[in-house]
Amino acid sequence: MQINEKTKPRPRFPKDYKVDSSTLAAERYGTSDMGVIWGSENTFEYSLKVQGQAALTLSRLHPEIVPPNLAQEIAEKANLKNIDPNRIIELEEKTSHDVIAINTALEEIVSREAGTHLNKGKTSADTTQPARALQLKDSLEVIAESTENLRDILIEKSIEWINIPHMDTSHLYDALPTLAGRPLTHYVEMLQSNLNFLKFVYENSIIGKWGDATGNHHSAFALGIDGINLQREYCSDLGIGFMDASAQIPGLEFEADIFFSMARLGETMNNIAKYIAWGRSDDVNIFVNTNPKKKKGSSAMPHKDAKNGNPTAEEQVMSVRNYLMGNMTTALANCDIPYTRNLAASSNSRINLEDGFKFLDHGIRRLASISYWIGLNEDRCKERVLRSFGVVTSQQVMTYLTDHRRVSNPMTRSEAHDLMGELATYAWNEKIQFIDVLLKNSEVTSRIEENVLRKITNPLNYVGQSKEIIEKVAGKYYQSKTLE
Repeated sequence: MQINEKTKPRPRFPKDYKVDSSTLAAERYGTSDMGVIWGSENTFEYSLKVQGQAALTLSRLHPEIVPPNLAQEIAEKANLKNIDPNRIIELEEKTSHDVIAINTALEEIVSREAGTHLNKGKTSADTTQPARALQLKDSLEVIAESTENLRDILIEKSIEWINIPHMDTSHLYDALPTLAGRPLTHYVEMLQSNLNFLKFVYENSIIGKWGDATGNHHSAFALGIDGINLQREYCSDLGIGFMDASAQIPGLEFEADIFFSMARLGETMNNIAKYIAWGRSDDVNIFVNTNPKKKKGSSAMPHKDAKNGNPTAEEQVMSVRNYLMGNMTTALANCDIPYTRNLAASSNSRINLEDGFKFLDHGIRRLASISYWIGLNEDRCKERVLRSFGVVTSQQVMTYLTDHRRVSNPMTRSEAHDLMGELATYAWNEKIQFIDVLLKNSEVTSRIEENVLRKITNPLNYVGQSKEIIEKVAGKYYQSKTLE
């Protein structure tokens, strides 16, 4: 596979961008892309957008109810270019109701004739739910692009390391030799599975509504129109889904899907971050942080400067995972809601969706940067394979001993397994090359010739189909788009 130009990690903010800390989660975590989706003013903007679209949809279907020119006036003025967000905040302080405040602020700037058509046939949730659906849709699009960026960086790294020996571990013990790019391929495929699930959620769980206070279209019925058709057309115009039988709000299981897509991705990110941090540790020492932007290691242990600092970025990604796991638990608890609604889920979901998306996108981009700058200590990789004295090839020797195509007097599986366990343990404890122990055992040499034994006990060559797997996954997913 040919890589023409290396994929650069997506920056959290454009160059020379002046960061407003109030747009970040805890005034620290976030990206410019999420900053334009979330926050009170952006939420006002989404709410005004769906109010404008409601007028347009109703007018398109029933121009005798809302004249097209008045619908157009509402849609054109329903934005923060025309409405001062401070006015909405002022009105909300007076009314203690966000949607009434938005509608009143809009009513103040449209003509009296247009004002008679504001929020016609709607309850508050017919604004807040579609507005949130659009925020979720835009947020998932950002997450998809950031995850694709991380995936492609790892694919490129797996190709770069495709010929370098590496020791896989199982239960933290040396297991079988592979290639250094192969573990990254596992994480690539898991990231892709998260993207696939995100696409399912994007297509099936972004749910709005226009069904009035209990979902039964009472206001539309009072207007003498088909509310079922109105909801379908409205949500179609906005590019979001809907329920035929919504209550005052759609079932919060749909929101739980969003939270799960975030938490699931967080689990994969956590595993990648832990793998990189493990590889940078002194005992493993196969990864090197090559980022030219040097970082201090410790206020008390200056020798950590040699490692380009503690793995704080990796540990921050682990923290993202922990936070998202908590959000998932809350989202599931929110599904417990009396018909047709209460507000038990409202406040926490506002906080967790906004901060969750900001923190998640922040974490993905930091992980992409970590992955981009991670280098490989090739000598250490080879050393970790060779330190096994070749005993990690015992599986292959056992396979040969039981294969009637390769030996004339094959052993049973249990016989071969016990023998290899005994000889490998002896070689390991005595620090003797496995091949030397095998060549002294007549049970082995009577079945397998020396030249074959030397070949199949070279741990540097016993990598299975690692290379094919790396190439297969890279060719399958590299630079693929999720939401096109």
